[in-house]
Amino acid sequence: MTKMSRYADLSREELIARLEAIDTPGASTSRQTLPQKHLPREEYMRNGRPRLDKPFDFTVHPTRHVALLLTYHGWPYSGLAIQNDPNLTTVEGELLKALEKTHLVEHGKGFEGCSYSRCGRTDRGVSGEGQVVDLYVRSCRKSGRGWKAAEREESSVQEHISTEAVDEPNTKPVKPKKEPENEFSYPRLLNGVLPPSIRVVAWSPVDEDFNSRFSCTYRHYKYPFHLDSTLDLSLMRQAADSLIGEHDFRNFCKLDGSKQIENHARTVVKAFFDEQEADGMVVFNLIGTAFLWHQVRHIIAALFLVGRGLEDVAMIRQLLDTETNPSKPTYNMGDPLPLTLHECGYPEPPDWRIGGYDGPLTSLSPEDKKKVWAKAMAGRDKLERELIAMKQHSEFRSWQIGGALRTLHKIMPESEGEDRGGIVSYPVGGGEVILTGKYKKVMDRQRGDAPEVVNRKWREGKERKAASAEVLGSAAKD
Repeated sequence: MTKMSRYADLSREELIARLEAIDTPGASTSRQTLPQKHLPREEYMRNGRPRLDKPFDFTVHPTRHVALLLTYHGWPYSGLAIQNDPNLTTVEGELLKALEKTHLVEHGKGFEGCSYSRCGRTDRGVSGEGQVVDLYVRSCRKSGRGWKAAEREESSVQEHISTEAVDEPNTKPVKPKKEPENEFSYPRLLNGVLPPSIRVVAWSPVDEDFNSRFSCTYRHYKYPFHLDSTLDLSLMRQAADSLIGEHDFRNFCKLDGSKQIENHARTVVKAFFDEQEADGMVVFNLIGTAFLWHQVRHIIAALFLVGRGLEDVAMIRQLLDTETNPSKPTYNMGDPLPLTLHECGYPEPPDWRIGGYDGPLTSLSPEDKKKVWAKAMAGRDKLERELIAMKQHSEFRSWQIGGALRTLHKIMPESEGEDRGGIVSYPVGGGEVILTGKYKKVMDRQRGDAPEVVNRKWREGKERKAASAEVLGSAAKD
């Protein structure tokens, strides 16, 4: 005898009402008879029950202050700093998206919500191999402060317990429970979602008063270029020596009235050239406490003119003499492509690490220390393989581009003493060359406004805009 279903006597309308009651949000899922195989994968868990999607609640997680060591290629991006224009892709824009995607910062709060700070702002096309940023990120530790803070707290608690034990001999000291000495592997999490042109090399726990910008004592920029027969490196070295020390660099920067900068004095600690063996490459190194907008690119451009023999070594000292030359003559600045932020220096360097271990190595047994190092080296090796692959791909493309040059030289070899028609050429970096029929000395060229004039014009323009907006607002009300 076939058993009758308890739904057999229900009408079509009653069956529909029953199904709608089951599908109503919040209704019990225990009576759902839809087979698991017909549900989308994201709608059920391993136990077969439908999954209830819940928004990630960032507020229930602890946070901690960390520093990140970044490397990035500047040429795909409109600078480092995030912009209000959504059409502009920036390094920080990509970093923020990665931080939000991994739930390391609260979604929608931006960098303001995590107290973000950067060491140096690099412009469009400029790269970084030692950029340092700091911010508060989600932590998997209960306190979110790391082992150094935990050790200090434990020491304080033990001292307090010892003091109480003297007054109350029967009090049994309770040793606080230690947290696990593991943390998120921030580089691994972020590199998994960042573009290949941006890599987080390492992270470090830092104190609350650490600021990647204001705690930094020096910035080291590098500018590579190819040395050919047209450049005299000895002249460039002599000219670079004049940069060392504190000077007013107003004639070696781009003025911006919106910043209202009145003091253009900056200190250059070192300025020197490293000759590389490969392909006649030379790297100009400039180390200073801080830099003005486009300062390094203006300096290298002036040094190219000296090395080319178009300007005297004394031209650098003339541009630094702001009493005699209070405003900058017009001249081209260096190309942004080779410029790289190499290193940011601190009195106490951050304790950089790649993996997630967040404890003192001295407290580990030899076996555990070996495991920690093995895991950290595995992460390092993976990142190294990625970077080597990108470097080799770039070298292959460079070789292929050089094929056209090889073909050109094959069919039309260089001839001795060839007349160039009186054309004067000089480099501006990045492989770019300026060609001119007649060269005019920098100190004889037209000059721009002095910094105080630039600042005053910007303030006046802002006041005019505010007055116009007020008039238009009054007219609209009338």
